[in-house]
Amino acid sequence: MKTIKHIVVSIVVMLLLAPFALADDPPRVTVSTSWVAALAEAAGADVGRVLAPVELRHPPEYDFRPGDIRYAVEADFLVWAGYESFIPSLFEAAGIPDDRIVQVRTNNTPPVLRQVVRELAGIFGTIDRFEEWEEELDAITAELLAAAEAKNTAGTRAIVHVHYQVLAEWLGYEIVAELGMGELTPSRLREIVDLEPDIVIDNWHVPTGAPLRGEIPYVTLINFPGRGGTRTLIEVLRHNAQILGLVE
Repeated sequence: MKTIKHIVVSIVVMLLLAPFALADDPPRVTVSTSWVAALAEAAGADVGRVLAPVELRHPPEYDFRPGDIRYAVEADFLVWAGYESFIPSLFEAAGIPDDRIVQVRTNNTPPVLRQVVRELAGIFGTIDRFEEWEEELDAITAELLAAAEAKNTAGTRAIVHVHYQVLAEWLGYEIVAELGMGELTPSRLREIVDLEPDIVIDNWHVPTGAPLRGEIPYVTLINFPGRGGTRTLIEVLRHNAQILGLVE
């Protein structure tokens, strides 16, 4: 009888202490794309599943599969950016409650990344992990700003895809026109060429300025990690800076 009592007491103690033992464990999250995964990892979360394959050129176009429901249900949080068309259907199919759904802003400009990742860390309870990552962000932020000044981006006239406007402004480029999401008409092409820009900064995932290639120096940047062996936000920042010729 004494042995049974000791066993019961031990079980009760273990149950009471279990939440405290797990308190330092980061939440396990399922995410929509590699971009959202990079944000969640920077915030300190444990990314258990990235739904859209990293090989897709434009991951938001992924169509979820029935097997994805399990990953959504088992996660502590399901994180997305708001424009992935397959996610609302997944929410409905999996019956995910609102308090387990987190929507983030996606923009690969250091000040925006700092704010978004800090907010995620607040939700996940992982501020200490965010602070460790923030040191990496501080380092590359200083490097990129110094490189932009050295390359005189302020004197560089740029045509910029709308998704990179904030980044280009932060780097100091003189933006003379934007590329939208639709195809360029012949008249718009002529307008852009007549502006005599020094560079066209396009979006590799959904390029719209490709007809300008050859007419004007043309580059494509990435948002979603994967291309060029990138996986983290810091790697994406460096990759884009290399494409722009700011760093080696």
